[in-house]
Amino acid sequence: MDLFDELDYAKLKVGVRQLDDAILNLGTYRKVNSQYGDKSFILRAIYKHDYDSLRNVSDYFYEASGIYYRLCRYLAFLYRYDWYITPYIIKKDDRDNNKTVLNDFAKALIYLDNSEVKRTCGDIALEVIKYGVYYGYIMDFNDRFSI
Repeated sequence: MDLFDELDYAKLKVGVRQLDDAILNLGTYRKVNSQYGDKSFILRAIYKHDYDSLRNVSDYFYEASGIYYRLCRYLAFLYRYDWYITPYIIKKDDRDNNKTVLNDFAKALIYLDNSEVKRTCGDIALEVIKYGVYYGYIMDFNDRFSI
């Protein structure tokens, strides 16, 4: 066996299997702007309030750097995003009023559970951390809302 046969990456083996195609897709790295790693470029963008460049740099590092990715996600989901419903009861003389209040309260709880408030708020916070801003529409679907 020749030394070059051992270094032939086309015949790369993982365990007992031989990989047919051991090509690495560099996706994010192919689109990289060489200025994203330049400290003076970033400081100039901050000074000139060039938000488009800063968003592009943030997006690049979010995709390329595991540390930046984890830090952004940690900060976005640090807050628990709990919600609390306080029923407002108007006193009536009806005996069925308690059942009505409980039914309406249960409907409100189901509505918020279906809306996935915690996940939605975390996703919004992640966008704010990455890009500095979030724009969205609130859409009501009768059984839940979506942003």
